Amino acid sequence: MKKKNIIQFSITMILSLAILFNMALPVGAAVENDLGKIVDGSELTNKQFSESIDRSVMRGNILNQGLAKITNNGDGTVNIYGAILGSVTCDKMTLKLTIQQYKNGGWYNYGTYSDVGYNTSSFSRSYNVSVASGYYYRVKGACVAQKGSTTESKAPVTDGIWIG
Repeated sequence: MKKKNIIQFSITMILSLAILFNMALPVGAAVENDLGKIVDGSELTNKQFSESIDRSVMRGNILNQGLAKITNNGDGTVNIYGAILGSVTCDKMTLKLTIQQYKNGGWYNYGTYSDVGYNTSSFSRSYNVSVASGYYYRVKGACVAQKGSTTESKAPVTDGIWIG
């Protein structure tokens, strides 16, 4: 009788562990072998960082360029960075960085961070963000400069980096 109970207990434990293991797997996670695929203008890469600079061929009246960057910190976090570079001192510069996660074939907003600078010709911010592993991440920037009644903007978007 004891041998039968031990076998039943062992089978129950194995099944329980199998169920728990399957529940721990991320649903809809991107696959690292999507590497090189281009989705909504961003390449899926296994690089340590990705940077995008949005600048005009012609110099703007008040805004020269906007920059967005994402870096894998290697500890379950990424650093997202954005910068606005003006050609003059502006009344106001607004920087909005949206980190996006690639899953189920598309990009989904994961978090948004923003800040404002006043009476400056350049403005930058950096944020460390905890992310789930097993996905690609990218950053979309919104860089806006205002001086008087003039408003100009840039929208840099990085490639996706794999966080394993």
